[in-house]
Amino acid sequence: MKAPEVVQRYAGTLLDAAAETHVFAPVHQDVERLLATLDASAELVSFLTDRLIGEDVKGRVIEQLFTGKLQDLTLNFLLLLARRRRVDLLPEVLNACMELFDERAGITIAEVRSAVELGEEQTENLRASLAAYTGKEIRLQARIDKKVRGGLIAQVGDTVFDGSLTTHLQRLHRQLVGT
Repeated sequence: MKAPEVVQRYAGTLLDAAAETHVFAPVHQDVERLLATLDASAELVSFLTDRLIGEDVKGRVIEQLFTGKLQDLTLNFLLLLARRRRVDLLPEVLNACMELFDERAGITIAEVRSAVELGEEQTENLRASLAAYTGKEIRLQARIDKKVRGGLIAQVGDTVFDGSLTTHLQRLHRQLVGT
């Protein structure tokens, strides 16, 4: 799903600056670490996204937490978001950064929904099939969806591959009723 334009702009700006200053890989690692930190700390996310807390306070906390732990470019980017009162967008911006990193590396995200967790062999077979179809490297984002009664549904960009039991039964029903 495409992020709002302002989120895309901030994410693109960070990646462009990282490429220009030759710190693309370290900034990529910073973004991954920041996402892991936000995933692990609901309190930090709540603090950063709280519009009642002043941006100067958020900026000081960001400096205290991340100085010496992130690339200067990444830290300055976080402080820029704080100064511009956009740090509440940080989780979205970081996710958009990851999508752009993948895009620039030729990696495509495939969102997969299945009734049960896929095994390692199933996951690799699915990844290989989707890679052969798209001609790109595939990163799977799998989740369990109880609405999918069996099989799976994979989405790559705007293309949906529906191999769910529900869809197969609906097709069979249409064929039987239609003839």
